[in-house]
This record gives sequence, structure tokens and C-alpha cells, in this order.
Amino acid sequence: MSGNTNDVTVVVPCFNEEEGLPTLLARLRAMRTGRASNWQFLFVDDGSTDDTFTALLCAARDEPWVSVVRHHENRGLGAALRTAFAQVDTPIVCTIDSDCTYPPERLPELTALIEQGADIATASAWHPTVSAEGDGGRLRLLLSRRVSGIYKQLIGQDVHTFTCLFRAYRRELLTHVTFRGDGFSAVAELFLKAMLAGYIIREVPIPLEKRRFGESKLKVSDAVLAHAHLITLTTLSVGARRARRALRRSTGTAPAHLRPRATAVTPGGASADARRTIED
Repeated sequence: MSGNTNDVTVVVPCFNEEEGLPTLLARLRAMRTGRASNWQFLFVDDGSTDDTFTALLCAARDEPWVSVVRHHENRGLGAALRTAFAQVDTPIVCTIDSDCTYPPERLPELTALIEQGADIATASAWHPTVSAEGDGGRLRLLLSRRVSGIYKQLIGQDVHTFTCLFRAYRRELLTHVTFRGDGFSAVAELFLKAMLAGYIIREVPIPLEKRRFGESKLKVSDAVLAHAHLITLTTLSVGARRARRALRRSTGTAPAHLRPRATAVTPGGASADARRTIED
């Protein structure tokens, strides 16, 4: 990794965010006066029914660092991410919320961790050092915290937030770790598969900020069903892996110290460079 600031593309999925786009674009424009001066921003309009797409086209016309792709119908957050990931070619790829519930100005903290060797760097609203609950809707926050707690128990790693979109990725990970979900649970699916494959995860404690424009697009009932399905698949996957490890120990075919392991650390902690490819 060169550490060159040209090496970053920021993906911004949008669905009916016309009202908040001027504020978001102003904050991104201000970021480009600093370390992010040469970053590119790829907006994915996921079938908006308001004037989001028109506003994005105007921004792309006026700002050379803005690019736009469009879904003609609403396909979901996971589908928007797959569309964007198929188009980016920079070594570092970031994803952010269009509603600024995580401050985009803190993205350089995440990209710095990728440059230092992490494969995924994620914001973590549920990290023990974060005291504020944020303001994302009571049901949304409760769902995020509860499912993150379940995933943490299943995986057995010291990672606290699994549902956060505000992340930086090493692009080669995105070419090897695939995900099938189309909705909000896709970000957890990608994260879990990367952890199970042994990629290096880093967390940055960042509290949620209040959404000032529009409303959350998360449909809680759909998200509950999607996460229930993902929890089931993760439980089966983890169980199968543990059974294989137990068999290998009993037969002596794979010494424990040679088996790859997922590693998750917070900034300043130790890390292990263990990576494998995982497919659906």
C-alpha cells in the first residue's frame, strides 16, 4: 500500500436523500481541502423517487470528484454496494452513510488503519468506550446493538459493532469475500465472512450522530428476518468450523498454531496477518 491519497474511493449509497445532500456535499467538499484532497466519491442512487438523482447529476457536473451510478428501482443497500464495488479500482474503498449519522470527517482515521495493515477498519458505536447512544431511532438502535451482540458471541472475537456501514476496506478483500444480501444486513454478512476467513479487523470507537434530514430507510421487520437468517447461517458455519478443528486435533493433521484465525483489534492493539479467501 502506497499511502497515496489518490488510492481512496468513497462509496455513498443514497435513497431519497434529496433534503440532506447539500449538507453532505458541503462536508465532503470541506474534507477535500485536507488529507482527502484527491479522494473520489461514487454515489449510488438506489431508485430514489424524489430529486436525489437530479441533485447528484448536478453535483457530478460541478465537481470532478463526484461520480454517479443509478438503479432504476430500489434494490436495497447490499445491491447498491455490489454495484459500486464492481466499478472501483482503488486499493482502498470506503463506504459511508448519506445521512451523516457517522461524521465523514473521521474517514481518514479508518483509511490510515488500512495503510497500516488492516483489511477492514470500521466505526464502532457499540464499543465500550462510546457512552452516547446516538439518535437513529429507538428500534433501529436496539436492533443494531442486539444483533451485534449475538454476532460477537457467535464469532468469539473482541469486535463490538457488526452492522455499521461506515468502513474502509482493502479492495482485494472485496474481490474475494462475496455477499448475497440485498438489504441492510449485507454489511453484517460481508463483515462476518471476512472475520471467518481470517482477515484483519480494526475498530474505531465513534458515536452515532443525530440524523438531521429525512428518515431512516431501514424496515425493521425486514431487517429482523434478514438477520435471523444470517444468524442461522453463521451458527451453522461456526459449528462446522469448530467440528473440523476438533477432528483435525484428534487426528493430528493440522497443528493448532498453523490454522488461520480471524483477528480483531482496536487501535493500538496487536494484530495477526492471517488471510484466506471465502466464497458463498
